[in-house]
Amino acid sequence: MLYGVSYYPEQKTKEELEQDLTLIKQSGINTVRMGEFAWSRMEPEEGHFVFGWLDDVVESLGQAGIHTIICTPTACPPAWLVTGHPEILYQDNRGVRRPFGGRRHYCYNNDFYREACVRITQKIAEHYGKTPWVAGFQIDNEPAQEGTGRCTCPVCRKKFSRWLEQKYGTIENFNQRSGAVFWSQEYQSFDQITPPVNSIEPGAQNLINAFYENPLVRLDFERFSSDSQIEFQNSQTAVLRKYTGCPVTTNATGLATNSIDYYKSTEALDCYAFDYYPGLRNARVDSFPYAFARGVKEGAPFWVLEFMSGGGHRLSGSGRLQPNPGALKQAVIQAFAHGAQALLHFQYRTFPYGAEQLNYAIVDMDGIPRRRYYEMKETAELLKKLEPLSGAKFPSEAAILLDYDSHWALRIKPVNDPLFTYLDYGQKLYRSLERIGINADVISCHASWESYKVLLLPAAFILDADIRGRLREYVRQGGILIATFLTGVKNEDNAGCTQPLPASLTDVFGIQVEEVEPVFAENHTSFKLTLPCENGGEKDGEKREWIVPDGMWSELLSGTGKALGVYQEDYKKGCMVISEQQFGKGKACYVGTDMPDEAWQQFLLTVCAPACPASEQVTAPDGVERVMRLLDGRKIFFLFNFTSAPQTIKKCGGYRNYLTKKPAADEEVLERNDFLVLEEMPQ
Repeated sequence: MLYGVSYYPEQKTKEELEQDLTLIKQSGINTVRMGEFAWSRMEPEEGHFVFGWLDDVVESLGQAGIHTIICTPTACPPAWLVTGHPEILYQDNRGVRRPFGGRRHYCYNNDFYREACVRITQKIAEHYGKTPWVAGFQIDNEPAQEGTGRCTCPVCRKKFSRWLEQKYGTIENFNQRSGAVFWSQEYQSFDQITPPVNSIEPGAQNLINAFYENPLVRLDFERFSSDSQIEFQNSQTAVLRKYTGCPVTTNATGLATNSIDYYKSTEALDCYAFDYYPGLRNARVDSFPYAFARGVKEGAPFWVLEFMSGGGHRLSGSGRLQPNPGALKQAVIQAFAHGAQALLHFQYRTFPYGAEQLNYAIVDMDGIPRRRYYEMKETAELLKKLEPLSGAKFPSEAAILLDYDSHWALRIKPVNDPLFTYLDYGQKLYRSLERIGINADVISCHASWESYKVLLLPAAFILDADIRGRLREYVRQGGILIATFLTGVKNEDNAGCTQPLPASLTDVFGIQVEEVEPVFAENHTSFKLTLPCENGGEKDGEKREWIVPDGMWSELLSGTGKALGVYQEDYKKGCMVISEQQFGKGKACYVGTDMPDEAWQQFLLTVCAPACPASEQVTAPDGVERVMRLLDGRKIFFLFNFTSAPQTIKKCGGYRNYLTKKPAADEEVLERNDFLVLEEMPQ
């Protein structure tokens, strides 16, 4: 595992640099990441390139066995470039140009800016492409972060028109597919179609209140902007490929912070990489981003290029809590357990100046090593011991299917906003599976998923005809499909389907959606959830029943499907809300509302158990995460106690502590913010 820090030698005095490099070498880490904000030092004036200051650091670290990930600095165009070519500046949805003085103040579609980026990327690639101490390259930095992913400048307006023309061919075709006749919005040419006034970017401010635009124009602008970001990225990817065989990637932020389709954006990259800042003070580190990361680029490892390091100040001016002692180490090992091939803390030493001054770091501004530094040092040693486990497989038999079109569409036209969000709901289902001991991957709707025994389809608002057909065949061939409310409501043109819902899949699920509404505090009601007994006692009439409150959304179902959930109150009394149906060799379940976590877990355990039996070995209480992997046919369990008290792990007999090599007792106690790695002993 590549383990280390982000470092910024361009900001250091000679004395600070010497002090930092000495401590970095002594820490035991093996990787640093440098250069993403240093364009003004790499190219202080147009056409004059200077790398000697960075060469010295790369060489000094390399001689100590520490490799470098070199970044292209294109997130921060220097003053001379902006002053000479102000047309490269980013323009937001309000028409406001972003001035020099921050970062990411560029238009990613501007040809002159792309040429400048390609030029400095080529110089970096020529200089460092064959350097033995370089472990990889990062393109730009956090693309589209901080509301910079939806430029509306004249260049982007024109390019958006051409993108639409290429996609639809004729304006008549676009008018028909978009329903432009509504509100007399029919166009005579593609040049009349402008970027939308409204934006779903985090932090964006809409200029005109209550201005409602065509849903397809808005969705297509999201698609176009994502494609444009990918084009910008890949213009640098192509250059780097000519000069190096090292891995090339970029660093994403969150699952959709910047609304780039990561499934598409990583196609030309060697791996998916992202930045992650979880709380480490009395908090569970959510593993959903790791499951998502494993599924972005099938078969490739993932990197975490920026990770939490400490507490104190932060960029936005608010604060982050310091991690509990041991929590930093625990979180890094957790990332390793979930398949991270690289993890780098941001950052090594706190900045004394600039917009990110006083930010959290491994070492404070004075450069004196304290507990975070020594914990990082201990973690580096642990990772060396765990390295033989890095090739262990993830034995997932279930998958959660996600799609950016549905994410974008449900932000453009939200339901039950802000309580319901698409990706958060996928996360909720992942956690329920995790809690009952079922390993699940998180993958694209467009990926290959036919080999999984169970598929979960959360709120698949948009489903194209190809995906609908594949889902139908999947169930017919023996798969178990679990879909939730808001499935198949729209087609790929972001237009509502005129067939009964879920459109084109009613026979698979054996139901039709009769009526829908959001669920608020004032219209909550309850339903009876009926499931067969775990021992199969349903043959004798034995069942388990719960009265469960609904949530988020409510759909009343009719049809031939077996009713597993039936409303008990109000005018909905007696109406089906959860169904199950045999279709071909498989089974399809439709869940027309949300449920509390406990009910979801019971439901999933019952429906999935025949295909994905949960492991009966090594059980963990609430608050302890269990990650199971397979190495040469042996089970490996990673266990992480995120609670504030010691926890007892049961059924450990037949395993041994991987780090101590001692046989485990049947019950093992795991201390607060501690972890345990158990390996199955040969029979």
